[in-house]
Amino acid sequence: MFKRPYRKIIYRKKVKILLVQIVNRNLGDQVIADSAQYLIRQALPRLGEQHYVVQHYDIQSADEEMIRSSDLIIFDGGGLVKYRQEDFHTYVPDILDCAKECGIPVYFNCVGVEGYDAQDARCLRLAQTLNYDCVKAITVRDDLETLRRDYLKTDGILTAPVLDPAIFTPQVYGIQKDAQSEVIGLGVVRHRIFEDYGIAQVTREFQLAMWQGIAAELEARGYKWKLYVNGLRSDYDFALEILQHMGRESEASTLLAPRPTESRELVSLTASFAGVIACRMHANIIAYALGIPSVGLVWNDKMVFWGERIGCPERFLTSSQFEPKRIVQSLMEAMASGVPPCPQAWKKSIQKPLRAFIRRYGAAAWKKSRPQQLKKPADWSGRLVAAALGGLQLRYANMNTPEGLEQSLAQGFRILEADIRLTSDGQLVCVNGWSKAAFEKLGCEQRSADALDHAAFMSCKMYGRYATMDAKQLFTRMDQETGDWKLILDIGKPKKEVLAEMLAQLCILCSGRRQLEEHLLIRVQSKYDVEAVQAAKLPMQVMYYAAPKQVREEKNVTLESIGKYCKKQGIQWVSMPREALDEEVAAFLKKQKLKSCLFSYNRYTDVLQAVQLGIDWIATSYLSPAELADWYESGYTIVIR
Repeated sequence: MFKRPYRKIIYRKKVKILLVQIVNRNLGDQVIADSAQYLIRQALPRLGEQHYVVQHYDIQSADEEMIRSSDLIIFDGGGLVKYRQEDFHTYVPDILDCAKECGIPVYFNCVGVEGYDAQDARCLRLAQTLNYDCVKAITVRDDLETLRRDYLKTDGILTAPVLDPAIFTPQVYGIQKDAQSEVIGLGVVRHRIFEDYGIAQVTREFQLAMWQGIAAELEARGYKWKLYVNGLRSDYDFALEILQHMGRESEASTLLAPRPTESRELVSLTASFAGVIACRMHANIIAYALGIPSVGLVWNDKMVFWGERIGCPERFLTSSQFEPKRIVQSLMEAMASGVPPCPQAWKKSIQKPLRAFIRRYGAAAWKKSRPQQLKKPADWSGRLVAAALGGLQLRYANMNTPEGLEQSLAQGFRILEADIRLTSDGQLVCVNGWSKAAFEKLGCEQRSADALDHAAFMSCKMYGRYATMDAKQLFTRMDQETGDWKLILDIGKPKKEVLAEMLAQLCILCSGRRQLEEHLLIRVQSKYDVEAVQAAKLPMQVMYYAAPKQVREEKNVTLESIGKYCKKQGIQWVSMPREALDEEVAAFLKKQKLKSCLFSYNRYTDVLQAVQLGIDWIATSYLSPAELADWYESGYTIVIR
């Protein structure tokens, strides 16, 4: 008689991969991050993929607890080995210091190397940390010789030449070029970039004349053209200036592509061109990956390296060659010759060392974590608040959009905060005030501090991409939610007459919704606001504001007076900015038995500190309950014996 097999479930911590990326609105960097994540997923062992979790990490965030809790660190790519611009000479060493202390293996994927100076303390600091034992491999997209000769003093680090990870763009996004297109894309960069990199002769005026000449030359050859950018506002503003210089700003809708806000938009836009003339490196790399001929206007040697690496150095022109006819002729020749296909060997040169690193050090981390006693993850959905209904892509926050709301709910948030303001025609909409910053997000010219009317606001798109929302839509959407959810309404600091109208509109919205009382809170900043809200008998709890210490002292307000007022008014909740939190405030809240909500933190290090100090809710734009739970959740293996 056969014995039944014995099934044993072994719980292990997941292998946590911290994917370090450059976060800004130059979407070329986001294409790098998306490509790196794609490559990591491809490299994971198929039978054990459930044991791995990848966390996107902003290189500037200095989130020490997130670094310490990781098992592997992978820098996704980009020009990281440099010391003159963008402060990477600070960010990279700080991460490596922490990795060294914790014994966390580090991999640099397809990075750029931009110069070396033995007399520069920034360069020497970067070089020192690159030689740490925790650094296992550095693959380089351009100047490998400088890395090997000048930066590295040890033979224990694997180095190899590779292409940029964005060559996987078609596979990452599932997008192919439009073979029928007859439009040439003109990729514009901010006008000061050439001067910032020592090319003084390529001034703003030079570029205005150059782009006008390129457009005229293309038209003379029968081609249509369109200006576009990789996402940066400064690039887009200069593109508008180019059209104005041409006297064709009235044709902006056809001659200037909308500013992309997501990497997929940039790739789709590039795919719509028959050819490209561009200043940004990743405008050229994305075009190459899609099989679209391009000509690069060089402001940094990294573009020269790229042209040499793909076997087309003649397509990357230096400043002495910036003459419209020559530039356009170079593109015509490139279009006639086509784009040489990327050899499969080059793609494998990116994949193979990355796969070896993950398999080797991931397996070691997985086994090492087995004997540890796992703690139950914190109830992040009961701690974290989606500020302004939630940010998007580590780069867009304070938008109060339907898309942010839906993403927050999908990511496990049960506590949300929305900013509401009154329009000029007396309607409540979700917007973080009528400030210059708000008008810029909405794509409006701020003629005054006056609010938009309802129709004008609802016709706007945040960053030209994300839909706006009014309070009625917000309430209708939240009516569909079940369970224990909370919604905090932030009304700002309205004038008395505006507050009265806002409360009247809220009364209308709450009419027939008495069940909302257990779900709604209203965040106010003055005693007058508190008493007005209570007089309106709205079905929501009041959340009273506690200012930072300096402001309290200036206004002669003490913590004791805040406590007495809250007790008198029956207020249970206090909200505060992050600058207000210290041990004295934490002790006061505990003594008064007041619940607290902190605005806002995007570093796990800060969230942990706030939790340890007894803060009940912590607002955030970029962390999420689902991601943090996944980061600390255990994986499991079923062993049959």
